[in-house]
Amino acid sequence: MPAMPTPSSSTSPPTPGQASRFLAQATFGPTPAEIDRVVSMGYARWVDEQLAMPPSQTHFDWLVSMGRNTEAYKGNGINEPLDATLWRKFISAPDQLRTRAAFAFSEIFVVNVLSISASWPMFGAAAFMDTLAAHSLGNFRDMLEGVTHSVAMGCMLTYRGSRKEDPKTGRSPDENYAREVMQLFTIGLYELNPDGTLKLRDGKAVETYTNDDVRGLAKVFTGWDLAGQETDPEFQRRPMALNPANHSMSEKRFLGKVIPPGTGGVESLRIALDTLCAHPNVGPFIGTQLIQRLVTSNPSPAYVGRVAAVFADNGKGRRGDLGAVLRAILLDPEARQADPASPTWGKVREPILRFAAWARAFGATSRNGQWAMPDTTDSTIRLGESPLRAPSVFNFFRPRFTPPNTPIAQQGMVAPEFQITDETSVAGYLNFVAIYVDRGWEDVQTDYAAEAALAHDTHALVRRIVLLLAGDAFSLATARVIADAVAEIPEPRKLDRVRAAIMLVAATPEYLVQK
Repeated sequence: MPAMPTPSSSTSPPTPGQASRFLAQATFGPTPAEIDRVVSMGYARWVDEQLAMPPSQTHFDWLVSMGRNTEAYKGNGINEPLDATLWRKFISAPDQLRTRAAFAFSEIFVVNVLSISASWPMFGAAAFMDTLAAHSLGNFRDMLEGVTHSVAMGCMLTYRGSRKEDPKTGRSPDENYAREVMQLFTIGLYELNPDGTLKLRDGKAVETYTNDDVRGLAKVFTGWDLAGQETDPEFQRRPMALNPANHSMSEKRFLGKVIPPGTGGVESLRIALDTLCAHPNVGPFIGTQLIQRLVTSNPSPAYVGRVAAVFADNGKGRRGDLGAVLRAILLDPEARQADPASPTWGKVREPILRFAAWARAFGATSRNGQWAMPDTTDSTIRLGESPLRAPSVFNFFRPRFTPPNTPIAQQGMVAPEFQITDETSVAGYLNFVAIYVDRGWEDVQTDYAAEAALAHDTHALVRRIVLLLAGDAFSLATARVIADAVAEIPEPRKLDRVRAAIMLVAATPEYLVQK
């Protein structure tokens, strides 16, 4: 059975259990081969190899290669191929750090495919995820510009086609993106110290912006719309273009910045994005959320401060280097030497990550190349969460969510993923995991060959499953109970033993809480 870990020095090679836990943070889940690589290479070399790895095939290009760029897929509501390509990359892409980071950013810069009002919406969602992937190891300023120019985001936050103010009719520019680009994408609601704690004035939090700032910034986003006709899906991955006739040429005031009257749309946008990205809140605000998405829900101020410092300067004088930020998050002493037994450390493993981790751990792959997967939003029979289908711009769950009337709330802590956790979703997850562990899903299948070879020794079987799913963050006692229970299944029924063991491990709190 796996032994409980002790913190290792930064120079010691990681154990298989430590490597597995690291990969649960850095990827969509450990595989036997990647565990061996991390043990051999060490954490830092593995991260550097991922940072240097070229991007894998984009979602957009895969959809085209599968012949989905036809009139049959022009409308909304026919999005199964989008699910297929998203899960395809989650499970099989070699550039796992880039892919995992892009998913993390998709829960900060939120787009729902059903909100994309232009034709071929699934291509818009695919292009949006490709934009996040293209910049997730690059520069934050470039990412914010790509997001701002995205047709998908223009539809999601309704500034696509926003027109300048008209005093005669009382028309005002659309304010949605101006508000959310500050509140959710860059600076947040309140001024922060470099370590992510609130700045206080007379004992009260200080707001970062006012309604006047929103109104002034909204003028910047007027005049942007589709670049070209909706004759084929290609327009979905072209940046939105400026229609100067619809852009506000009046003075634009926001966050202490003044863009003079007569400034055109392209220059106004450049100034606005530069201003937002230079704000001191961005590093701790984005850094905290990335730590939450990858490592732990309640990072210490010191951890946030170290990550924010790398955001401010990657060591080479560059601000917003996301590759350096991710490296700092994953290699930080708090991430690597945390005690998995601590009740305040870790995060709830969100449902999307649970399914992807099962597929990666046990070698599930598409038998026919179609990667057929459903919308998994239903919380009664599926995961209660489906990629690029968050119900609002606030994601499936908010980063500061605290389950009320719980010990978590009493300690002033947060647990974002608990916002989609209730009696229904818990039962729904168990129902879904029972299905896919038993027989996969559609053409996404595995034969459990390596596990079946251990089925005669249920303790060895459970050790392997625990290593692949939970790393070293699993108790000896729980593992023994599962192994003994599985041993009640007659030995000749090897696959039944394997499936029961996986199901039981996947249902434990020690797996569901990522340590």
